[in-house]
Amino acid sequence: MLKDIHRNNRLFMLANFLFALSYGLWMNLRQLHLGALGATPVEIGTVLGIVSLAGGILPLPAGLLTDRIGPKPVILGAWGIAAVGALIAALATDWSMAGVGFAVFMLVIAANPATVSYVLLNTSDTEGKGQAERVMATVFASWPAAMVFAPTLGGLIADRWGIAADLWLGAAGLVLSLVVFSLAADVRPTRTEARAGVRGLFANRRFVILALAYPVVLLTLELGYILAPTFLQNVRGYSTGMIGFLFSILSVGSLAFNYVVGKARPQVSFFVLVGAVFAGTILLWWTDNLLVVGIAFALWGAISTMWLLAQTSFGRLVNPQERGVALGLTETAGFCAIAVASWLSGQLYAGTPTHDLPLIVGIVAILAALILWLPVGHFVYGQSVQIAPPEQEPQMRVS
Repeated sequence: MLKDIHRNNRLFMLANFLFALSYGLWMNLRQLHLGALGATPVEIGTVLGIVSLAGGILPLPAGLLTDRIGPKPVILGAWGIAAVGALIAALATDWSMAGVGFAVFMLVIAANPATVSYVLLNTSDTEGKGQAERVMATVFASWPAAMVFAPTLGGLIADRWGIAADLWLGAAGLVLSLVVFSLAADVRPTRTEARAGVRGLFANRRFVILALAYPVVLLTLELGYILAPTFLQNVRGYSTGMIGFLFSILSVGSLAFNYVVGKARPQVSFFVLVGAVFAGTILLWWTDNLLVVGIAFALWGAISTMWLLAQTSFGRLVNPQERGVALGLTETAGFCAIAVASWLSGQLYAGTPTHDLPLIVGIVAILAALILWLPVGHFVYGQSVQIAPPEQEPQMRVS
């Protein structure tokens, strides 16, 4: 499959792998780092909610900018900001400053619409059945591929030298990923007289329905997931290294689910992904058996694959000139949902002595999301996805 991937997408794959490797060293240790610096579980949930809100600030304006100047400059700028955020968190001596660093890092989400747009622009025959999903699944598999071992490595480093060491290494790796991606060509859609904007998207009913349903579903998936590291460490006594290993297993699951997305119809894939998170949340709540907990984390790998499938679907439901703003809008909605889930999870965690209420509420909420998806999926994918007609589909322009 790699030989059929455009050179620009191959360079992006490598850069994305390095970014994920650098981020994965400490991504799932943020809760523990904040706790080690003195934050309570409620404060951790609040900080993570603010961090998620920070992620939702820039995707929409960055998407508009992507439609005007192309995706590459947006990606480079956002990745540079991410390196600064990791550096701030590494230098932090209290949990509030570490939270500032994590929030600055999360501004990198501004690059997400641009990354999807960039990969699709370098993909031929996006109207071919399953072609966009196959290429996207292959290119973005570089993320879970790095995450297979990055969390384990990060946990081992943290056990020996502390989480700050992961943050220092992560900042250096983020700079390296930026350098690699700078070698790729700058591509953008050919200009048309029609201007991209939010207003035109509202006439696209399938886009609107999916854009409303996605953040609701995402909120339910995140409820039990957000404070899982804190729960495993404080309630079940797991070490930092073991928690890192579990998140490596999660990435193995994500790789497997990426394969499903590349093969199955999107309507079915969405249902499978939500169902997998539902099963994983039940297993984690039900037992402390390490093997079963590992299976639960593998099933939770569906959460990151959900983002891939959703963004691919959003990108195909709109015209190429509107992709940036469409993806920016949906990223903002998604991270607002995660912010709500983070805050709510913190409140629920502190609500009972067993600290398992986020998992219980998550199970009930995900079941409701599965039921919700039946009519939504039929409406959005009941007929073949159509994007711009051939005469409006722009050719890739290299500048």
